[in-house]
Amino acid sequence: MIDYNNGKIMEKVKEIPFYGDYDVIVAGGGVAGFGAAVAVGKRGYKVLLIEATSALGGLATMGLVNIPLDFVSGIGREMMDELEAVEGHWHRNTNIEKHKLVLDRMVKKYNVDVLFVTSIVDAIMDGDIVKGVVIQTKTGRQYITAKRFIDATGDSDLAFYAGAETESGRPEDGMSQACSLEFILGGVRWEDYQNSDLKKNDPRWTKLIKEDLESGLLPYESDNHLNWITHVPGRPQNCGMDEVSICLVHSRKCYPLDSNDLTRMYFEGREQATMLAEYIKKRVPGFENSFLTTTASLLGVRESRRIVGEYRLTAEDIAFCHKHDDVIAISNHGYDIHNFEETGNVKWAPIMLNGEIQYVISNSGGFGTTTPPPYGKPVVNAKGQTAEFAEFEPNRTYDIPYRCLVPVKIENLLAAGRNLSSDIYAQSGARLILCCLSMGEAAGVATCISLAEGVTPRNIDVKKLQTELISTGCNLGQAMREINGVSVDSISHDVKYSNPEYSATSVTIKNEANEFTRK
Repeated sequence: MIDYNNGKIMEKVKEIPFYGDYDVIVAGGGVAGFGAAVAVGKRGYKVLLIEATSALGGLATMGLVNIPLDFVSGIGREMMDELEAVEGHWHRNTNIEKHKLVLDRMVKKYNVDVLFVTSIVDAIMDGDIVKGVVIQTKTGRQYITAKRFIDATGDSDLAFYAGAETESGRPEDGMSQACSLEFILGGVRWEDYQNSDLKKNDPRWTKLIKEDLESGLLPYESDNHLNWITHVPGRPQNCGMDEVSICLVHSRKCYPLDSNDLTRMYFEGREQATMLAEYIKKRVPGFENSFLTTTASLLGVRESRRIVGEYRLTAEDIAFCHKHDDVIAISNHGYDIHNFEETGNVKWAPIMLNGEIQYVISNSGGFGTTTPPPYGKPVVNAKGQTAEFAEFEPNRTYDIPYRCLVPVKIENLLAAGRNLSSDIYAQSGARLILCCLSMGEAAGVATCISLAEGVTPRNIDVKKLQTELISTGCNLGQAMREINGVSVDSISHDVKYSNPEYSATSVTIKNEANEFTRK
């Protein structure tokens, strides 16, 4: 209780109750936090995972982003195997409810303590050392102490409370890329859609959307193309009752650290989902009897507050597939900015190439950008080649360095997930679900090494970290190249769950024009 005193509201000075003490506290129960907590639990340390919502998985579950892309690695492989065992995975599409249950079971299996519906509201500091966190519960505030901390909140909440240096959004105004509220439609005849002329000739619905905007059949434009559509496994199928998850809703001009703006986007998202469900029912083959079943309970925030770490992943790292001696995860996902203010996406970055700023993509998928570069400039690959003819060498992957998880200031804290140290272009590529999980696992293992050796996470032997990650099935790219200072007994890695965006062979593009770039 707080007393009202002459118009000034002052908190009373009172002792905060103690909740408990842990070796490691992980803030945030999305896939990065899940990976971190399981990695710690597997190694026998006492770990607490604190999550503000009511389930683990973050956007992969609560956000209905049932499309876990990037390299399956380490704990990610175990998760996918568990999903398959309950018929919760099909062709990189997942069943959201079964995914929640799989994550619940895995944290229990590895003795991870979990607090749901609990927010971290402050950090307890001793200089640059985090001593504990303050949580808000239904019974008020409590504090919890630990030796090490991992911030997997996506928004760098714990790092921010601890006084770590952070940045958010684009440099000029702090605006973040577009946010999306995903939705699920039921009553779909999936096979009819798959065999339709629309799917064959206009798979991203770009022509359909343009025509129907002009005719008025589509009331307004949430985006200029279908971002993705996934089939929900483990539900009735091929009987006119299929369920699909759709990414088409977008809010622009986003400031996702502002509660007022978050509220605006939830309102906006549900209105758009309702409008689009009605539109799709009228215009998309196979959806004639479809209906809106669910909108996400968690907004799809793609980027917000990021730590400033010992290394800042850059657009150049992705374009030129830079390798780093302290690699702890890999990705081959290119730039993927959902436009800040206008519809469309940006799959290029402005990079100095051959003595001038050019608009560079990292892989052949970049030619599919739905936002053209400024000034009528073409999209080019890292060699300066345009869509008329472009070559991409095999095994195009880039490294996530361990230093991207290490804040420049705080000594016993790591970050993992979409809040890694990066510029906004690099972050847009490195934010996929499975890459975030791999970062979380690396942070968890690094924390355990830090505890075992009595050093700060900043000062661990990274080669020991890499060796342990590889020995437990993590893919650091060791099958594609030698990692300096790390000996590997076997260079093979699991290929059961192949990465649909990755190519082990060279790719040649010819005349890959689209209606947006025209080049």
